[in-house]
Amino acid sequence: MHRGAGTRPLRFTRRTVSGPAAREPLAACGELSAWLEDLLFTTGEGPGVEDFGFGSPMLVPDLELVAGRWPGFVPAATAAGARALFAFPLQSGAIGVGVLSLYRARPGPLMAQELADALVFADIGLQLLLDSSSGISGLSGYRPLDGLSDSRAEVYQATGMISVQMGVSLAEALVRLRAHAFAAGTPLDDIAADVVARLLRFDPEPGPRT
Repeated sequence: MHRGAGTRPLRFTRRTVSGPAAREPLAACGELSAWLEDLLFTTGEGPGVEDFGFGSPMLVPDLELVAGRWPGFVPAATAAGARALFAFPLQSGAIGVGVLSLYRARPGPLMAQELADALVFADIGLQLLLDSSSGISGLSGYRPLDGLSDSRAEVYQATGMISVQMGVSLAEALVRLRAHAFAAGTPLDDIAADVVARLLRFDPEPGPRT
């Protein structure tokens, strides 16, 4: 993307989304981008989540100003070095397939050219996802996406196991899994792996004594 004098480069994450609990990261530019995506998924907070719900860009030029809105996400994100976040839904009409998220290490709004570039990249990302899902291949060997990432498969497997163990819905099970990971300061994928390996079990909460 274009940069103005004194600005730092924007980094991106692109993900598919079929709901707030189903997020598959497809690409990330740098370790911090990938870590921020994991943080969004673990906390269930942040602009990427709201983007998909509202279908419009979520532009946050200064994360510290919205700390009260996303108390789980913002402190950890800013401590890691992200100060601004901009998320663009990959959407055509009623069809929403993902989100393009950008972060920057200094606060401040996007310049007009940066915003224009981001919108173009979002359109390209949308077309790649739609081409992939419809099997379009205009050129020999053209595979815009070789299937979706399965990086969340273990998380969803663990969610199903917790649902059975605790006798709760899948949505509630994912909340419990996220809360455990956040409280332990451990990546969600690692906690899920322990659940799947049966090293960690979520027992039902005891009912009130009679």
